[in-house]
Amino acid sequence: MINNWLSRNPTMAFLKSLRGNPRICVLTEPLWGIPWALYSPFFTLYMFSLGLEDADIGILISVGLFLQVFTSLLGGILTDKLGRRVTTFFADLVSWSIPVSIWAFAQDFRWFLVAAIFNSFWQISGVSWQCLLVEDAPKDKVVQLYNLIYISGLLAVFFAPISGYLIGVHSLVPVMRVLFIITFILMTVKFIILFVYGHETEQGRERLKETKGVPMLTLLMEYRVVLRQILRTPATWRVLILITLLSIQQMTSGNFFALYVTQDLGLPEQFLVVFPILRAGIMLVFFLGVQDRFNRFPQYKIMLTGLGLYICGFVLLIMTPPETIILLVVFTVFDACAAALFLPRRDALVIQNVDPGERARIMSLLTVIMLAVSSPFGIIIGRISGFNRQIPFMICVGLFILMGVIVFMERKGEGNEPQPAEA
Repeated sequence: MINNWLSRNPTMAFLKSLRGNPRICVLTEPLWGIPWALYSPFFTLYMFSLGLEDADIGILISVGLFLQVFTSLLGGILTDKLGRRVTTFFADLVSWSIPVSIWAFAQDFRWFLVAAIFNSFWQISGVSWQCLLVEDAPKDKVVQLYNLIYISGLLAVFFAPISGYLIGVHSLVPVMRVLFIITFILMTVKFIILFVYGHETEQGRERLKETKGVPMLTLLMEYRVVLRQILRTPATWRVLILITLLSIQQMTSGNFFALYVTQDLGLPEQFLVVFPILRAGIMLVFFLGVQDRFNRFPQYKIMLTGLGLYICGFVLLIMTPPETIILLVVFTVFDACAAALFLPRRDALVIQNVDPGERARIMSLLTVIMLAVSSPFGIIIGRISGFNRQIPFMICVGLFILMGVIVFMERKGEGNEPQPAEA
């Protein structure tokens, strides 16, 4: 029965059909996703347990985002100059293998600050890895590719109870140190496999020829042309506003949810893993069971539906009384359904609205602008959270409303027709 379902399911059939870089990118993703799922629900509490306050965490977020402005600016240049495959390998080692080893032995704020500096280089591999993922794939299969990446991450979440159990038996800090050592091993293995079995994309080879012998400074100055191209393309700058608002929202909820539900709502630390597991299970049902049925509807309608669910969930979170876990479960259901509808189409919207010939540099510059705008909000939200941990989630509701306006503008924009999710 399972084999018959796998053979009939469009997502599984698509996975089986993958070849080349898309296949190796998807299949190695669990080596990154599993360790991340083990430590991420407890990372903020780990810093809190080592003496960092809400404001300190906010400073680290802002410092990381500020540095990512510069690494993102280099991301497009290095991806074109060195190639997608080489750039991904070395940037991944610097941005993940090194900082997780620092986190494993961290003692105070200074350790986390140094790790944040190294971790900021992930924006370089963020550009090059996405190029590896999509450039050799069929253009009409971008949404399905991102679906597979999300599915891979969601399956990894089901390993999270391991860390929750260990923290319940032992204590938070020693368990987290062991998890970071495991993370270093698994992620480094992933980077090596992708480097050995991956290959340069066709677009990457063209850009290597075009940039050969061109100084880095010259390539950097060419960003002026790319910036003009972004500003003259309404669909692209609307996407820029959308991803900037989403970045601020994800930074806020991702970093301060654990503190809010444990310190203000009284949830035991080990129960934090319940929410990502429930969220993952619901999203998997969407991706494997019903996601393809939504593709018949215009993309903007599905995204607006997802944003509406986000708003309902976060309003409920704000209104949740202390020690009321059932409402947190309902919030998680809303959040999961919203993410399954909204996030893959957000990713596809970005790809759809950039020039394929300048994909690396446009995506890099979009990220630079997004991070430059987002970086001060780490300090701001950290200060606000120290005063009242509900207010950051009220801000999230406002951001979702603004995102809804942008998505509707994308629908109403000149020359933009409703796009199906597989456009």
